[in-house]
Amino acid sequence: MPQAAVVKFVASGPVETTLSISTGEHSWQLSYDNSKDPAAGLPVIGLYPATEHEVTVTIRDESGAEISSAPLSFTSSPLPDDKAEFPPIEVTVNKTDQIEPGYVLFNPRRSWPERRNARLAATFGMLLIVDHAGTPLWYYRNDSRISDLEILNNGNIVYVTQDFRVTEIDWLGNIVREWYAADRPQGLHEGGIAVEGTQTFHHEIDELPNGNLVALGSEWREVENYYTSEYDANAPRKTQKVVGDVIVEFEPDTGKVVWTWKAFDYLDPFRIGFETFSGYWARRGFPGMVDWSHANNLLYDESDDSFIVNFRYQAAAIKIDRATKEIKWIFGDPTGWGDLSDRVFKLEGEGRWPFHQHSPTPTPNGTLLVFDNGNYQRRPFDKPLPPAETYTRVVEYSLDEEARVVRQVWQSEEKGPDSVVSFAMGDVEPLPETGNILAAYGFVIEQEAVRDGRFQWTGALDFHAWTRLRQFKRGDPTEVVWEIRLDDQGEDPVNWVLFGAEHIPSWDVIRTGK
Repeated sequence: MPQAAVVKFVASGPVETTLSISTGEHSWQLSYDNSKDPAAGLPVIGLYPATEHEVTVTIRDESGAEISSAPLSFTSSPLPDDKAEFPPIEVTVNKTDQIEPGYVLFNPRRSWPERRNARLAATFGMLLIVDHAGTPLWYYRNDSRISDLEILNNGNIVYVTQDFRVTEIDWLGNIVREWYAADRPQGLHEGGIAVEGTQTFHHEIDELPNGNLVALGSEWREVENYYTSEYDANAPRKTQKVVGDVIVEFEPDTGKVVWTWKAFDYLDPFRIGFETFSGYWARRGFPGMVDWSHANNLLYDESDDSFIVNFRYQAAAIKIDRATKEIKWIFGDPTGWGDLSDRVFKLEGEGRWPFHQHSPTPTPNGTLLVFDNGNYQRRPFDKPLPPAETYTRVVEYSLDEEARVVRQVWQSEEKGPDSVVSFAMGDVEPLPETGNILAAYGFVIEQEAVRDGRFQWTGALDFHAWTRLRQFKRGDPTEVVWEIRLDDQGEDPVNWVLFGAEHIPSWDVIRTGK
């Protein structure tokens, strides 16, 4: 870990430890209970780059007796100066008196529009924490692009990689455990636990209250007389290898699968969406396969033992009863659901449905937040809206689950000079103390290319892309109280984008978990 340190010492018995850290300008504490053996090393995190830090160690034994060390000195490493190894971070809004306290953890991704080298993107994985001044306080690198990340109840971090692994690390970057899809194209992963019967892990990982892990996986089936175009309903059809999503719950100690849900068994594979034929799975080791459902988010609702799964290409989120596996409701574009039409919400009042959305997230007041990429705003085989007529937003809906009625109650922005088109990815999270909304904008296409019509819905990788994170304060009008941008404007620019983000209220997370 380039931006962390380790304190080791020997105590005569079990002790609680507090590390008091100061740069002169900033100070904070890290606390460890007596289950943490200081002789094995205690992580010192939250360090400012290229800065001298003083660390004072205070220990308490079981009787309450306390003693402190003399200050120790540690100078942290500078950040990488290669623009391909670390993203530029610019703070553009910082209204400190209105921001949710804490830090933001996110996962930058890189690519080059001029080079079109998929390996440059696929072999770069990063997790990064910044404060509200945009200062990197912790980062981690690995060898495969990262999608979802979660903080576990034990305080460690778990994430999903592009090569279909799930990895748990501690805050010093040590791999604690790894799992991999047993039937993945890459085969055996040495040191990992094989999860039998799985072809992939993609997009999402989470920890259930019972301690099991739940992830998105996939399977493919051969479907006769399948579409070959999402724009022309009359295009010749043929037998296709079609990929559908699978929810997989498995025991972390053994990798044993204990529960699954398969989209093919409950949804119509002929209800396709735009980008079904984009080559998504071919680029990931499954040549000739088309992408039907494309789930990109999964969360567990403990209140009624259910899962909410977001299907990007279906332009819908679906709630699934864990006990019966039946679909409880469908939130999204209401067309084409056939026998499931009675499960679909009706949109009442002003507002519109999200399209190609990410991260449907229940809020404490019972509403649903969605990161609405806003792509296409149509389903096959209607003509999609051009990108210049769309925009990306965060939107909030009230849901009456009994009456199957939904209303739009808030959105982050209207279409205007500051609006953007996020072609892919994105995330949203309600913040507990201020009620602000944290939004991660994913893969934002350069605005000029959208406005002048050069960018259409195909060929996104040919254009410069960037990203931003924002905190919104609800109001009339809504106010942006914090924003950072990752946008390389230099020669041969690197595209810096991100999959998602997680708010961290304090460094206590390393001992108390999420």
